[in-house]
Amino acid sequence: MAMLIASLGAVEAQDGSILPKHITEHPLNITVLGADAKSTLNYDEEGLPPTIILKKKITQVNKGLRYTYTLTALADISFSISKQWSMGVADPDLAQFYAPGFWYKRNTRSPEKAPSFKKAKYWSFREDRLSAPVVVGFNPEKGDWFSVSRMDVLNNDPRPSTLEGKTVTATDIGSLGFGEHTGQSIQLRGAYPFVEAPYSYQSKLDLKPAWQAFFPLSKGASVTVVWELSYGKATDFTDLVNQQWNKAFDRFDPQPIPTVKTDAEIKAILSNYFYGSYAETKDLKGFSGLWFNTETCETTGVLSVGFCGKVLANSYNLLEYGYKTQNEAHIALAKKVLASYYTNGFTENGLIRELVFGSNAETVFSLRKQSEGIKNLLFLLDYGQQSGSPRPDIEVKVEKLLLNLVDMQQADGSFPRKFDQDFDTTDPSKGSTQSIITPMVMASRFFKNPRFLKVAQKAGVYTKKNIIDKADYFSSTLDADCEDKEAAAIAAASFYHLALASESDMYDHYVALAGKAAVFGLSWYYLYDVPFDKESLLYKAGLKTRGWGNVSTENNHIDVWAFDFPHVLIWLAKEQGNTRFSQMATVIETSIKDQMLPYKGHMVGVGKVGYMPEIIQHTTWDYGANGKGFLNAHMSVGWTVASIWEVLTPGRFQRFMERHP
Repeated sequence: MAMLIASLGAVEAQDGSILPKHITEHPLNITVLGADAKSTLNYDEEGLPPTIILKKKITQVNKGLRYTYTLTALADISFSISKQWSMGVADPDLAQFYAPGFWYKRNTRSPEKAPSFKKAKYWSFREDRLSAPVVVGFNPEKGDWFSVSRMDVLNNDPRPSTLEGKTVTATDIGSLGFGEHTGQSIQLRGAYPFVEAPYSYQSKLDLKPAWQAFFPLSKGASVTVVWELSYGKATDFTDLVNQQWNKAFDRFDPQPIPTVKTDAEIKAILSNYFYGSYAETKDLKGFSGLWFNTETCETTGVLSVGFCGKVLANSYNLLEYGYKTQNEAHIALAKKVLASYYTNGFTENGLIRELVFGSNAETVFSLRKQSEGIKNLLFLLDYGQQSGSPRPDIEVKVEKLLLNLVDMQQADGSFPRKFDQDFDTTDPSKGSTQSIITPMVMASRFFKNPRFLKVAQKAGVYTKKNIIDKADYFSSTLDADCEDKEAAAIAAASFYHLALASESDMYDHYVALAGKAAVFGLSWYYLYDVPFDKESLLYKAGLKTRGWGNVSTENNHIDVWAFDFPHVLIWLAKEQGNTRFSQMATVIETSIKDQMLPYKGHMVGVGKVGYMPEIIQHTTWDYGANGKGFLNAHMSVGWTVASIWEVLTPGRFQRFMERHP
């Protein structure tokens, strides 16, 4: 006969009556998989299956309840449990949700082939898809929020036998769900093991059928699952994310990852990329950056200036490194690449050539790639001036390009995302506007032209009003037009740079904006270590995921995108007295530097030394091949090398500004 043992402690009732009136607790649901592995029997805690003993314990925590469920099998079974809470709202269509590193508000920026409320009104996702295992529902009309967190330590995740339908697996991974409930209410739901519904999102822009896991429990064995329900008030979505990130950070207290290699050794290893990737087109020389076969890393001959190849950034890195280490080969290679770009790297209309391979015709240019190219050209021109090798001819080209971009600024301060060779807009999306701020700030000092600073400040006004104030960070990841990490991190860096270029009356204003954007950027970075199957590459490499960032709502893998973001966090920590920022900066730096860096005796599935891999598949994700626990079969490397290099080279921007007061 089934038994229910309830240990309520300070809680007087099981019906959620101690919760605020606008939050309702619903009974635990228990599903038992039939002997045919297809049929199921459904129960709740008031009518248990005869094969299970359930012990339930509820304890009060600060503004919330912790639910502990222990299930003991009286016979061999495979089961799934889920727990639901709902919150009253006047209009469910106005409710917002937060699943860190994956879902922001309603994911309305995402296309229909990625998860959003355009496709369904309720979603459930595996916990390892989230940078912290928590999901939050928010009523912006009244400021009420409630959250559900999975509180267990997640240690095991064996590879499942199937990726859709029903599967039996002894995983620690559960799921968290959210969306509309019924009538004037929204819901949050915890499930164990995981349920991905109504679709499972396992590859880019490809929604798969629903997927439900059942945990196999042998007779006499027990398993315990713990969820915590919390609730509170927030002034807006930015305040909500700030509260939730602080709470999750304090819970996990992520610590730095012990590094094997010194920073000098890491740069020496990365420098192998410059030689292994060297390529020549009919009129350009550079470092091939895109579309490598991960296992062989054979040079593809694809030259890219901004993201993803970073030819100019890598040329600057190699040149500076060559002089610092007195390595003539480094200096000669960097100068060879730069000479070709200085001669042939601009279009007839003065745009930087962004993507060159074979007979490829360049017809579309992007604000972000042009901005990144200009930024690194200004660093190079400054370096030339300091070393007695100025290039006034290139200075003229860069200034002319900047002036042409100035003319593209809209009345509201925004810039279009993409345009053609005549500077006519081809993609009017404005979410990349913040990427132009840094080069405009640098140009105002380098060319002694205050007009460029005014453009940067005006772009900052747009970014504040339309991105930060609205908590709407999107379209900065070039291969995805959706909510993404880079929009927030680039915004934080942009306001950092504006602050350093501003008088005291605006300094604090920019510090505050950088801080708001930084939290959104940080929300994409993992605070805990997800488990991997013991036969997977990432398990064998010992990868710890804390400090690695999810990419976007379209691209659910982690990568080493950081660049100067950790430096911004350290600056903000000092300006705002926020030790969480400085601690997280150290976690990011130590975690991404050499865990997956390929070097002799530690090639981690990569074909060449120094080719920092790009697509780390940490959840049930297949960007094209291999799936969770492995690298994708193809990757773009130039930007990954540049990212780690910049992490290892703090203070560049400050030194540039000091040399050009």
